[in-house]
Amino acid sequence: MVVYKGSTLLEADPSANYERAIKEFAHDMAAAGRVVFVLTSRGSPVYLLLRDVAGLRFFIFSDVSYPKPAASALEVMVPRNDHSVLLNVIDEAVSTAPEKTKAIIFDNISSMVLDSGFQETYKFLRQMNEIVSQGDVVSLSIVLSKAHDEKVLNLIRNLYSAHHTYDTSGLRVTKQG
Repeated sequence: MVVYKGSTLLEADPSANYERAIKEFAHDMAAAGRVVFVLTSRGSPVYLLLRDVAGLRFFIFSDVSYPKPAASALEVMVPRNDHSVLLNVIDEAVSTAPEKTKAIIFDNISSMVLDSGFQETYKFLRQMNEIVSQGDVVSLSIVLSKAHDEKVLNLIRNLYSAHHTYDTSGLRVTKQG
């Protein structure tokens, strides 16, 4: 079993079944009594695998201009490209009920880079990691390893204290925070 603490970056090979590691993370966090928030897109492989896990709360990236409830009580639609609103949503999730421990799954950095560009994504991730470091929060952010060159990956890696890799040989801890 992998021990998670603080902010972890998962570099996932999209040709491997990396979603299993994310599902295990979600189960482990929920079993430990953490409130688990998942920021993802509705069609994402991560969403499709996690949507039936009991108790997870989803923030679904969409084309709305402000957060609004979705059909399910555990889902909220959030604007895909408004980083200030996303940061506010994350801050609220982390700071509400401070007595409860929390976990955040952020899926996926690569899509954000494509949608918003690297500079904006880097700034967002830096601010997000600052927010989640304020309490007893464990976060797992996913980047697709084959979607970026080594320079971009290194800059993203520098934002996280722990790094894990998931490829065809499975999950490996490459740096423990």
